[in-house]
Amino acid sequence: MKKDPIHPLRLLSALLQYPDHELLSQIEMIETEVDDMPSKEMKKCMDDFLLYLKTHSPIHLQEGYTAAFDMNPTTTLNLTYHTYGDNEKRADMLARLQQRYRDAGYERTTGELPDYLPMMLEFLSVCPESENTGLIWECLRGLEDVVDRLQKAAPPYAALLQPLIPMVANHIGSDGSPGHEVDSDRQRN
Repeated sequence: MKKDPIHPLRLLSALLQYPDHELLSQIEMIETEVDDMPSKEMKKCMDDFLLYLKTHSPIHLQEGYTAAFDMNPTTTLNLTYHTYGDNEKRADMLARLQQRYRDAGYERTTGELPDYLPMMLEFLSVCPESENTGLIWECLRGLEDVVDRLQKAAPPYAALLQPLIPMVANHIGSDGSPGHEVDSDRQRN
């Protein structure tokens, strides 16, 4: 009996982690999962990214990741930073995201902030039908700008994230609630 495939957003979440020994040791398992992926576009992007991981030294991968995501605020994976900067509005949004995770029964397993892209993707992969996902999708709204900036800073990551952009567009406003939530925040503040 064949096991269920891993959700594509969960695979994407894994590939967006820091490229340490743990991630690099899972490349073969991830490749097997990617081979079974129904979306040809996402499969190609992940295959290309896996090739990038396999053909570069760990130190090169780690330096590139740190330069792109940790040292450059314009491409940070903490997505509310791109919308709010580092202020009270962002703090409010982070608290609301954390509450959404709790409401859905999702437990964070890292010390990352609730707007960390890999965490949000993992949440969406395990709670795709939850009424708690609208706010997550809304936070992903700024992803297209991040991908544009990554074109120069880290092209392999830009290519990996590209298939998410139409997914975000399909979810924003699909039920009316995501845009409404954030807009009401902006009007209050």
